[in-house]
Amino acid sequence: MLVFLALMAACIPEEEFRALQEENARLTARVARLDAIVDKEREAVKELRQDLKPLIERGVISIEVKDGRVMLGMKSDVLFQKGSAELSADGRDAVQQLARALGQRTADRDFQVEGHTDNDPINTAAFPNNWYLGAARGIVVTEAMIAAGMPRHHVSAATFSDTHPVDGNTSAAGQALNRRIDVVLVPDVSDIYKRLEKPMKGDGPGKGKKKKKNES
Repeated sequence: MLVFLALMAACIPEEEFRALQEENARLTARVARLDAIVDKEREAVKELRQDLKPLIERGVISIEVKDGRVMLGMKSDVLFQKGSAELSADGRDAVQQLARALGQRTADRDFQVEGHTDNDPINTAAFPNNWYLGAARGIVVTEAMIAAGMPRHHVSAATFSDTHPVDGNTSAAGQALNRRIDVVLVPDVSDIYKRLEKPMKGDGPGKGKKKKKNES
């Protein structure tokens, strides 16, 4: 790197070289910040695996990083009867243990409880379709977590119906995997949104598109 910078210094004007040095320093600092975020998430996954080890070993909960998100999966068949949104006794106990583990980590993050179903259609008075079933299950688990001590302003519920399968719906085993609750660690992107709120270069009063001369 030093040799490269020395060669650049010899080939370009001093002012331009200084600007490149400053940009390199900014990029290096940004990479360092990203590395710190990744290390923090890895440590969080490691701690969760340790805290939830009994449930993981029993196959009640799984922890994985998927599409850049830390996800804790719970099989719906452990939590609910098929076509129902009423928590079983074992399911409530598992959710309470999960809530206690996550409740220690709400200082700097939020959690979203996602309800997923298989592709078998449902049409009852309580659940006109799978969207309603997924929503009801997500809300029930969310309420159980809050009852177990999870701060309510750090947890939310969502439904995905059968739109995000993790396995094929062509077998009973595949459908069982698709019936699940995922608890997602929501990343803090507030800094990104704050940056988006700032006017872009060139924005502001008088920067709109100029009218053509023949426009009134």
